[in-house]
Amino acid sequence: MKAWQNRRTWRTNPQVGFSLLELMIACMVMMIGLTGGLAVVLAAVAGNNRDKMDSTATILSQMTIEMISSVSANSTATVSITDCNPASSSASHTINTAGAASSGAGAPLASSGGIDFSQATVTGYSLLFYSCQASTGDRQSIYDVRWNITTLSSNAKFVTVAAQRNGADSTQPIYFASPVSLKTIVGL
Repeated sequence: MKAWQNRRTWRTNPQVGFSLLELMIACMVMMIGLTGGLAVVLAAVAGNNRDKMDSTATILSQMTIEMISSVSANSTATVSITDCNPASSSASHTINTAGAASSGAGAPLASSGGIDFSQATVTGYSLLFYSCQASTGDRQSIYDVRWNITTLSSNAKFVTVAAQRNGADSTQPIYFASPVSLKTIVGL
């Protein structure tokens, strides 16, 4: 008698459970949602990597500008900077601090006043800096650092420094970060 009542209830109330079609549609909606969520996570990871490289380029530009600023404006002395290059003979770089009037000495400037990375490097006014992981000393990335020094007067120089990851390519927008340019006036 009970089996007959269960069948009769099912016939009069067909919404007792899920049909196979409803289950398949629910699974498909869930898979589309999970796939979209995965895409968002992957984009966030790529953005985080790009931001890390942009921050490192800013730090390298700041370090270079501070090294140049440590030399008096009327001096043409050079300073050295050391990176984590595995070839120890290439780990030390010389930074020229001599300027020139009008367009300055060093890396060519773009019309915006920033460093033009599409031009060739100028010896003494550019370096390839090997950035290392602090905990292990492993090489992480290589950065192209360039600077231009314009002499304003015998007691003042205008310094422009920019850095970007070496081999940065604007055709790969996920990994591309525009060069970071810092500018300062160095005086006595």
